[in-house]
Amino acid sequence: MGVKVGIIGCGRWGSIHLKTLAQLKENGLVSEIHACDLIPSKELEFKDIIDSFTTDYVQLLKTSGVDILSIVTPAETHTEIALFAFDYVKTVFVEKPLSLSEKGALQILSKTQKAGGNLLVGHILRFHQSLNKAMELISEGLIGELQRIDFKRITTRMPPENPDVFDSLAIHGLDTACFCFGETEPQRMSIDRVRFNGQERAINARISLEFPGMKEASIEVGWSGEKEERVIVFVGTKGQIDVNTKDSSNLSISVDQSHYYVEEDEFTLPLTLEMKYLIDMHNRLVKTKIYPNQGAILRCMKWIDKVKTQIWTRQRRETSHKSN
Repeated sequence: MGVKVGIIGCGRWGSIHLKTLAQLKENGLVSEIHACDLIPSKELEFKDIIDSFTTDYVQLLKTSGVDILSIVTPAETHTEIALFAFDYVKTVFVEKPLSLSEKGALQILSKTQKAGGNLLVGHILRFHQSLNKAMELISEGLIGELQRIDFKRITTRMPPENPDVFDSLAIHGLDTACFCFGETEPQRMSIDRVRFNGQERAINARISLEFPGMKEASIEVGWSGEKEERVIVFVGTKGQIDVNTKDSSNLSISVDQSHYYVEEDEFTLPLTLEMKYLIDMHNRLVKTKIYPNQGAILRCMKWIDKVKTQIWTRQRRETSHKSN
Protein backbone atom coordinates (compact mmCIF):
# COMPACT_ATOMS: atom_id res chain seq x y z
CA MET A 1 0.00 0.00 0.00
CA GLY A 2 1.27 3.48 -0.84
CA VAL A 3 2.36 6.11 1.64
CA LYS A 4 0.49 9.26 2.61
CA VAL A 5 2.49 12.34 1.65
CA GLY A 6 2.08 15.91 2.82
CA ILE A 7 3.62 18.85 0.96
CA ILE A 8 4.06 22.36 2.28
CA GLY A 9 4.61 24.92 -0.46
CA CYS A 10 2.78 24.76 -3.80
CA GLY A 11 4.66 27.43 -5.72
CA ARG A 12 6.67 27.00 -8.93
CA TRP A 13 8.83 24.13 -7.69
CA GLY A 14 6.24 22.80 -5.26
CA SER A 15 3.81 22.36 -8.17
CA ILE A 16 6.37 20.15 -9.90
CA HIS A 17 6.65 18.12 -6.70
CA LEU A 18 2.87 17.75 -6.68
CA LYS A 19 2.77 16.50 -10.26
CA THR A 20 5.57 14.04 -9.50
CA LEU A 21 3.66 12.74 -6.47
CA ALA A 22 0.53 12.41 -8.62
CA GLN A 23 2.44 10.14 -11.01
CA LEU A 24 3.70 8.06 -8.08
CA LYS A 25 0.11 7.86 -6.85
CA GLU A 26 -0.94 6.40 -10.20
CA ASN A 27 1.84 3.82 -9.79
CA GLY A 28 0.64 2.88 -6.30
CA LEU A 29 3.66 4.19 -4.40
CA VAL A 30 1.64 7.08 -2.94
CA SER A 31 -1.89 6.63 -1.58
CA GLU A 32 -2.80 10.18 -0.55
CA ILE A 33 -1.48 13.72 -1.17
CA HIS A 34 -2.23 16.45 1.37
CA ALA A 35 -1.15 19.97 0.44
CA CYS A 36 -0.55 23.24 2.25
CA ASP A 37 0.10 26.74 0.94
CA LEU A 38 -0.51 30.26 2.19
CA ILE A 39 -2.46 31.05 -1.01
CA PRO A 40 -6.00 29.59 -0.73
CA SER A 41 -6.51 29.49 -4.52
CA LYS A 42 -3.89 26.72 -4.76
CA GLU A 43 -6.61 24.32 -3.58
CA LEU A 44 -8.59 24.89 -6.76
CA GLU A 45 -5.47 24.80 -8.93
CA PHE A 46 -4.51 21.33 -7.72
CA LYS A 47 -7.96 19.93 -6.88
CA ASP A 48 -7.51 17.00 -9.29
CA ILE A 49 -4.24 15.95 -7.63
CA ILE A 50 -4.67 16.46 -3.89
CA ASP A 51 -6.80 14.74 -1.25
CA SER A 52 -6.93 17.71 1.11
CA PHE A 53 -5.74 21.30 1.36
CA THR A 54 -5.03 23.77 4.14
CA THR A 55 -3.26 27.08 4.57
CA ASP A 56 -1.93 25.99 8.00
CA TYR A 57 0.91 23.46 8.07
CA VAL A 58 0.28 22.78 11.76
CA GLN A 59 -3.22 21.64 10.90
CA LEU A 60 -1.89 19.47 8.07
CA LEU A 61 0.50 17.67 10.39
CA LYS A 62 -1.97 17.30 13.24
CA THR A 63 -4.95 16.04 11.23
CA SER A 64 -3.88 14.38 7.96
CA GLY A 65 -1.90 11.43 9.34
CA VAL A 66 0.78 11.72 6.65
CA ASP A 67 3.73 9.32 6.66
CA ILE A 68 6.08 11.65 4.77
CA LEU A 69 6.33 15.43 4.64
CA SER A 70 7.93 17.47 1.84
CA ILE A 71 8.95 21.03 2.70
CA VAL A 72 9.16 23.10 -0.48
CA THR A 73 8.97 26.57 1.07
CA PRO A 74 11.36 29.56 1.17
CA ALA A 75 14.64 28.62 2.85
CA GLU A 76 14.10 30.95 5.80
CA THR A 77 11.13 28.80 6.91
CA HIS A 78 12.85 25.40 6.72
CA THR A 79 14.17 25.23 10.28
CA GLU A 80 10.89 26.08 12.00
CA ILE A 81 8.79 23.73 9.89
CA ALA A 82 11.22 20.79 9.95
CA LEU A 83 11.69 20.93 13.73
CA PHE A 84 7.92 20.90 14.21
CA ALA A 85 7.38 18.20 11.60
CA PHE A 86 9.45 15.54 13.37
CA ASP A 87 6.95 15.56 16.23
CA TYR A 88 4.38 14.11 13.81
CA VAL A 89 6.19 12.27 10.99
CA LYS A 90 9.26 10.07 10.74
CA THR A 91 10.35 10.96 7.21
CA VAL A 92 10.94 14.53 6.04
CA PHE A 93 12.15 15.98 2.76
CA VAL A 94 13.56 19.53 2.86
CA GLU A 95 14.51 21.43 -0.26
CA LYS A 96 18.04 22.78 -0.24
CA PRO A 97 19.49 24.51 1.64
CA LEU A 98 18.46 22.64 4.78
CA SER A 99 18.62 25.92 6.69
CA LEU A 100 20.06 29.40 6.27
CA SER A 101 22.28 28.94 9.32
CA GLU A 102 24.58 26.20 10.55
CA LYS A 103 22.83 26.38 13.93
CA GLY A 104 19.47 25.72 12.28
CA ALA A 105 20.86 22.83 10.24
CA LEU A 106 22.40 21.23 13.32
CA GLN A 107 19.08 21.55 15.16
CA ILE A 108 17.27 19.74 12.35
CA LEU A 109 19.92 17.01 12.13
CA SER A 110 19.78 16.53 15.90
CA LYS A 111 15.98 16.39 15.91
CA THR A 112 16.07 13.81 13.08
CA GLN A 113 18.34 11.55 15.10
CA LYS A 114 16.42 11.99 18.36
CA ALA A 115 13.15 11.17 16.60
CA GLY A 116 14.69 8.12 14.92
CA GLY A 117 13.58 9.71 11.69
CA ASN A 118 14.69 10.00 8.08
CA LEU A 119 15.84 13.21 6.41
CA LEU A 120 16.42 13.83 2.71
CA VAL A 121 17.77 17.23 1.61
CA GLY A 122 17.00 18.20 -1.98
CA HIS A 123 20.38 18.06 -3.69
CA ILE A 124 18.57 16.78 -6.75
CA LEU A 125 21.49 16.43 -9.17
CA ARG A 126 22.76 13.48 -7.13
CA PHE A 127 19.76 11.65 -8.64
CA HIS A 128 20.35 12.73 -12.23
CA GLN A 129 20.85 9.59 -14.32
CA SER A 130 23.11 11.21 -16.90
CA LEU A 131 25.40 12.68 -14.25
CA ASN A 132 25.68 9.30 -12.54
CA LYS A 133 26.28 7.60 -15.90
CA ALA A 134 29.10 10.08 -16.54
CA MET A 135 30.63 9.25 -13.16
CA GLU A 136 30.39 5.54 -13.99
CA LEU A 137 32.27 6.09 -17.26
CA ILE A 138 34.87 8.23 -15.51
CA SER A 139 35.42 5.51 -12.88
CA GLU A 140 36.06 3.09 -15.78
CA GLY A 141 38.84 5.37 -17.03
CA LEU A 142 37.13 6.59 -20.21
CA ILE A 143 38.50 10.16 -19.99
CA GLY A 144 41.46 9.43 -17.75
CA GLU A 145 41.81 11.09 -14.36
CA LEU A 146 39.11 13.68 -13.65
CA GLN A 147 40.80 17.08 -13.37
CA ARG A 148 38.12 19.72 -13.77
CA ILE A 149 34.37 20.21 -13.49
CA ASP A 150 32.64 23.16 -15.16
CA PHE A 151 29.11 23.72 -13.86
CA LYS A 152 26.80 26.20 -15.60
CA ARG A 153 23.24 26.95 -14.55
CA ILE A 154 21.80 30.03 -16.21
CA THR A 155 18.04 30.53 -16.33
CA THR A 156 15.94 32.94 -18.35
CA ARG A 157 13.64 33.36 -15.36
CA MET A 158 13.63 36.70 -13.59
CA PRO A 159 15.16 36.73 -10.10
CA PRO A 160 12.72 35.95 -7.29
CA GLU A 161 11.51 38.70 -4.97
CA ASN A 162 14.32 38.00 -2.51
CA PRO A 163 17.05 36.65 -4.77
CA ASP A 164 19.98 34.70 -3.46
CA VAL A 165 21.79 33.16 -6.38
CA PHE A 166 24.06 31.24 -4.01
CA ASP A 167 21.48 29.35 -1.90
CA SER A 168 19.22 28.87 -4.93
CA LEU A 169 21.63 27.93 -7.74
CA ALA A 170 25.31 27.91 -6.76
CA ILE A 171 24.72 25.38 -3.99
CA HIS A 172 23.87 22.80 -6.70
CA GLY A 173 27.22 23.40 -8.39
CA LEU A 174 29.13 23.24 -5.12
CA ASP A 175 27.49 19.99 -4.02
CA THR A 176 27.91 18.45 -7.48
CA ALA A 177 31.64 19.29 -7.57
CA CYS A 178 32.25 17.85 -4.11
CA PHE A 179 30.12 14.77 -4.88
CA CYS A 180 31.86 14.06 -8.19
CA PHE A 181 35.31 14.53 -6.71
CA GLY A 182 34.52 11.73 -4.23
CA GLU A 183 32.87 13.84 -1.50
CA THR A 184 36.06 15.91 -1.24
CA GLU A 185 36.27 19.21 0.63
CA PRO A 186 37.50 22.22 -1.39
CA GLN A 187 40.74 23.83 -0.27
CA ARG A 188 40.29 27.34 -1.66
CA MET A 189 37.59 29.46 -3.22
CA SER A 190 37.57 32.67 -5.26
CA ILE A 191 34.81 34.77 -6.79
CA ASP A 192 35.66 35.53 -10.40
CA ARG A 193 32.59 37.65 -11.13
CA VAL A 194 29.41 38.84 -9.47
CA ARG A 195 26.57 41.01 -10.76
CA PHE A 196 23.95 42.68 -8.58
CA ASN A 197 20.42 43.94 -9.12
CA GLY A 198 19.16 47.36 -8.04
CA GLN A 199 18.78 46.17 -4.45
CA GLU A 200 22.44 45.12 -4.30
CA ARG A 201 21.54 41.42 -4.31
CA ALA A 202 23.67 39.04 -6.35
CA ILE A 203 21.84 37.68 -9.40
CA ASN A 204 24.79 36.33 -11.42
CA ALA A 205 28.14 34.95 -10.31
CA ARG A 206 31.07 32.77 -11.24
CA ILE A 207 32.98 30.95 -8.52
CA SER A 208 36.21 28.94 -8.72
CA LEU A 209 37.06 26.12 -6.34
CA GLU A 210 40.38 24.35 -5.82
CA PHE A 211 40.42 20.75 -4.61
CA PRO A 212 43.26 18.49 -3.43
CA GLY A 213 45.39 16.98 -6.18
CA MET A 214 45.36 20.14 -8.33
CA LYS A 215 41.73 19.56 -9.27
CA GLU A 216 39.37 22.46 -9.80
CA ALA A 217 35.78 23.42 -10.45
CA SER A 218 34.12 26.45 -12.00
CA ILE A 219 30.53 27.31 -11.04
CA GLU A 220 28.64 29.87 -13.13
CA VAL A 221 25.05 30.65 -12.15
CA GLY A 222 22.52 33.38 -12.76
CA TRP A 223 19.02 34.59 -13.55
CA SER A 224 17.74 36.66 -16.47
CA GLY A 225 19.95 34.88 -19.00
CA GLU A 226 19.42 35.11 -22.75
CA LYS A 227 18.88 31.35 -22.89
CA GLU A 228 18.58 28.37 -20.57
CA GLU A 229 21.96 26.74 -19.92
CA ARG A 230 22.24 23.67 -17.72
CA VAL A 231 25.52 21.96 -18.46
CA ILE A 232 28.13 20.07 -16.48
CA VAL A 233 31.45 19.41 -18.23
CA PHE A 234 33.84 16.80 -16.83
CA VAL A 235 37.40 17.27 -18.10
CA GLY A 236 39.89 14.44 -17.70
CA THR A 237 43.47 13.80 -18.76
CA LYS A 238 42.30 11.98 -21.93
CA GLY A 239 39.03 13.70 -22.86
CA GLN A 240 35.79 15.16 -21.58
CA ILE A 241 32.12 14.36 -21.00
CA ASP A 242 29.36 16.96 -21.34
CA VAL A 243 26.09 16.45 -19.48
CA ASN A 244 23.03 18.53 -20.30
CA THR A 245 21.00 18.34 -17.11
CA LYS A 246 17.80 19.80 -18.60
CA ASP A 247 15.47 16.91 -19.48
CA SER A 248 18.20 15.11 -21.38
CA SER A 249 19.51 11.56 -21.33
CA ASN A 250 22.38 12.27 -23.73
CA LEU A 251 26.06 12.33 -22.84
CA SER A 252 28.44 14.05 -25.25
CA ILE A 253 31.86 12.39 -25.14
CA SER A 254 35.13 13.57 -26.67
CA VAL A 255 38.08 11.17 -26.43
CA ASP A 256 41.16 10.68 -28.63
CA GLN A 257 40.00 13.16 -31.29
CA SER A 258 36.65 11.36 -31.66
CA HIS A 259 33.27 12.69 -30.62
CA TYR A 260 30.13 10.66 -29.98
CA TYR A 261 26.95 10.49 -27.90
CA VAL A 262 25.73 7.99 -25.33
CA GLU A 263 22.02 7.86 -24.58
CA GLU A 264 20.30 6.12 -21.68
CA ASP A 265 17.78 3.48 -22.79
CA GLU A 266 15.32 4.62 -20.13
CA PHE A 267 15.46 8.08 -18.58
CA THR A 268 13.63 8.90 -15.34
CA LEU A 269 13.48 12.48 -14.16
CA PRO A 270 15.69 13.09 -11.14
CA LEU A 271 12.84 14.40 -8.96
CA THR A 272 10.97 11.12 -9.52
CA LEU A 273 14.06 9.16 -8.47
CA GLU A 274 14.52 11.44 -5.48
CA MET A 275 10.93 10.91 -4.31
CA LYS A 276 11.23 7.15 -4.81
CA TYR A 277 14.37 7.18 -2.67
CA LEU A 278 12.48 9.14 0.01
CA ILE A 279 9.74 6.50 0.01
CA ASP A 280 12.36 3.74 0.21
CA MET A 281 13.88 5.51 3.23
CA HIS A 282 10.48 5.55 4.91
CA ASN A 283 9.85 1.89 4.09
CA ARG A 284 13.35 0.97 5.32
CA LEU A 285 14.34 -0.41 1.94
CA VAL A 286 17.61 1.55 2.22
CA LYS A 287 19.78 1.80 5.31
CA THR A 288 20.40 5.52 4.91
CA LYS A 289 18.71 7.71 7.52
CA ILE A 290 20.09 11.07 6.40
CA TYR A 291 20.96 11.87 2.78
CA PRO A 292 23.31 13.37 1.81
CA ASN A 293 25.25 12.61 4.96
CA GLN A 294 25.62 15.22 7.67
CA GLY A 295 29.12 16.19 6.56
CA ALA A 296 28.03 16.86 2.97
CA ILE A 297 25.03 18.94 4.09
CA LEU A 298 27.10 21.12 6.42
CA ARG A 299 29.96 21.37 3.91
CA CYS A 300 27.67 23.00 1.36
CA MET A 301 26.38 25.48 3.90
CA LYS A 302 29.90 26.34 5.06
CA TRP A 303 31.26 27.10 1.60
CA ILE A 304 28.18 29.03 0.49
CA ASP A 305 28.60 31.12 3.65
CA LYS A 306 32.25 31.69 2.69
CA VAL A 307 31.13 33.01 -0.70
CA LYS A 308 28.58 35.35 0.87
CA THR A 309 31.08 36.62 3.43
CA GLN A 310 33.67 37.35 0.76
CA ILE A 311 31.12 39.26 -1.33
CA TRP A 312 29.84 41.16 1.70
CA THR A 313 33.42 42.13 2.60
CA ARG A 314 34.07 43.24 -0.98
CA GLN A 315 30.89 45.34 -1.01
CA ARG A 316 31.83 47.07 2.23
CA ARG A 317 35.31 47.80 0.94
CA GLU A 318 33.97 49.26 -2.33
CA THR A 319 31.38 51.35 -0.46
CA SER A 320 34.08 52.66 1.84
CA HIS A 321 36.29 53.65 -1.11
CA LYS A 322 33.39 55.48 -2.77
CA SER A 323 32.58 57.40 0.40
CA ASN A 324 36.22 58.46 0.75
